[in-house]
Amino acid sequence: MMLADFLLLGILVGWLRRGSLWRLAEARIPAFWVIVGGFLIRFSSFWVPFTWSRWLGMIGMFLVFGASLSGFRVRGFKLISLGALLNCLVMLFNQGRMPVWTDMALRLGLFSLVERLRQGAFAEYVALSSSGRLFFLGDVLPYFSLLFRKFFVVSVGDYLLGVGVLIFMVHFMKYGGTTFATRNNQAVH
Repeated sequence: MMLADFLLLGILVGWLRRGSLWRLAEARIPAFWVIVGGFLIRFSSFWVPFTWSRWLGMIGMFLVFGASLSGFRVRGFKLISLGALLNCLVMLFNQGRMPVWTDMALRLGLFSLVERLRQGAFAEYVALSSSGRLFFLGDVLPYFSLLFRKFFVVSVGDYLLGVGVLIFMVHFMKYGGTTFATRNNQAVH
């Protein structure tokens, strides 16, 4: 959900900087389709059988992490890689589940979410408990989505992924596949 906000914000900021979506096609991104596939697998976990969903979510995030490492030198990909790694770690240490801080969810008015977490309704999410590991990397931070017009509880990794996507979008909408050195040489001539 959060990535949709950052994608749209990236498009808006890129457009305000006189960028073009067509320039994104010039960006050479190693393993791009693996990254897209990883996100699709991650988010498809909501529609598959309960027993598979938590593992599919983790596999999808590992694909994003591994593929984004191949594009580590692409603008924004360091943050995307770091965000995916942090999400992978917290899920790995919590048996494929993302811990959610229910106190924060309650403060944000997400009563239905908390009730469903307590009932064990989600395979890929679990209420944060004292036995949870790396809890500070879980969904513990508030986020208000302008697109969906509601609050969510998200992780540090989610924020890093979003900012990485935003940086990528803004940069490549403006400059396409050109490098910094190429832009400077063109400015001189």
